[in-house]
Amino acid sequence: MRHFRSILVLCLLGLIVSDTAAQGQSGRRRRTKDLLIQPVRYVERMRLYKPMAIDEIGLNVYYDYDEALDAAKQLKKPVMLDFTGVNCVNCRKMEKLVWTNPEVAKRLREDFIVVSLYEDLNKIELPPSQQYFSKALNRQVKTLADRNQDLQESKFSSNSQPYYFYVDEDGKKLVDKGYSYDQDASHFIAHLELVKANYKKRHSK
Repeated sequence: MRHFRSILVLCLLGLIVSDTAAQGQSGRRRRTKDLLIQPVRYVERMRLYKPMAIDEIGLNVYYDYDEALDAAKQLKKPVMLDFTGVNCVNCRKMEKLVWTNPEVAKRLREDFIVVSLYEDLNKIELPPSQQYFSKALNRQVKTLADRNQDLQESKFSSNSQPYYFYVDEDGKKLVDKGYSYDQDASHFIAHLELVKANYKKRHSK
């Protein structure tokens, strides 16, 4: 009987080690893929305006909505749309006081594609082929900032910053309401967990 128990224990240990190794390999593959897929569009031009908190938590931020959706498809992650501004004081407060919270930072780094959509930086002009008339703004969209404003107003009926909305890789909302300025990190963590749960539910069908 003791011999049988010993064999059983060894088998269980073997299964645990094997499962742990598999999880480790899966995690390494996921991290490698994250490193291979990096933001490119507007990164150099936005470097001057990137908030210090972004570098502090080691977050790779996208600046182009379409590029963020492409990354979400490849990495199988939800997208957090960060509607922000260079001169937005409350945006910097949220980043400094909430995003740098270790539990928040971990989730943003590992579980989301974060795209910062600046609405007050009109220095980046869109190519003529990408310019269009916005019904929401009632004017021509000529710059990246214009396009970001149009996206927030036309898709989310909102025009304040900071405001965070969440979509899947097809641009479909994961929660009906966005998330605005709130210095309580625990509230933000709960909201991120809700988004993750909705994303997982949608992709388990």
